[in-house]
Amino acid sequence: MTGFALGPMPGTSMSEAADIIMGETELPAIPQLPERGLGSDSVGRTASMLEAITIDRGPRSWRMTARPQLLTRRTWDRLERDLDEVQQVWGESVPRVKVQALGPWSLAASIELADGHRVLSDRGAFAELSEALLHGLRAHADDVARRFHGEVVVQLGEPLLADIVAGRIPGTTDFDSIPAVADEVALETLLGFDADYLHAPPLWSIAGAATTLLVDFHSPRYRLDTPEHFDGLGEHLSDGHRIGVGISGSDARAEAIALAKHLDRIGMPRELLVDRFDVYPVQASARTLCSVTETSSILVRDAGDL
Repeated sequence: MTGFALGPMPGTSMSEAADIIMGETELPAIPQLPERGLGSDSVGRTASMLEAITIDRGPRSWRMTARPQLLTRRTWDRLERDLDEVQQVWGESVPRVKVQALGPWSLAASIELADGHRVLSDRGAFAELSEALLHGLRAHADDVARRFHGEVVVQLGEPLLADIVAGRIPGTTDFDSIPAVADEVALETLLGFDADYLHAPPLWSIAGAATTLLVDFHSPRYRLDTPEHFDGLGEHLSDGHRIGVGISGSDARAEAIALAKHLDRIGMPRELLVDRFDVYPVQASARTLCSVTETSSILVRDAGDL
């Protein structure tokens, strides 16, 4: 079991965020700072990893462009400067580092083509974007590995995946419908990225797309602690997969007890908490990261006695 950050951190200082993550977590994640504004959200940060495809801010959302625009160049430059700052704080010898990117399905649902339609609505454009993301993410991971001389693990974020497979992503107009994506198609694409972590809603037919599925325990929309997901989680663990659980990071011992009792509820042994579970705070800060790291330590040490 490991406690770590998903990536997004509060504030606008990269060096401060890097210092907190290194000081409070067992698996350092390259920080993301959405509060810095345009280009610093998950789409903008992921776009900064792309070389074969360039995107810019359009009238409604992000949009593919024929050539690099000013914002595109700024996101490229910002990624390099961010990594330089993180390296100054962490040094050049970090055993394991986590990098994050928006996954191909949610990215395609968040970007428009030049004609205003979502990339998700065009099979050829989606394939092109997915390929560009795969190569860009690999290049980013290689760069991070060179800087820190350690193993790099990859986390994909697919916050829109449940809506994509259910056909709930709206088109550009009322007459432009985007059909649902079959679970097996979504799974096949994600498997091609060979990700270590997948942060997504609990869709158990797709949960094996990464080594570890990351799910928020008390999400208002997808509560992992409800009977709806008992069987899915049990089968996921029985098949040898791992799960990372998003918790509030407010009371380390209480949250450790809640996770232990949840395994009792679904009829799984508490020993799985040690090697099949990770924890992360839903909202990262110095306080919540410290708390989830303590939750991790409590479960490793006392899972059977809670």
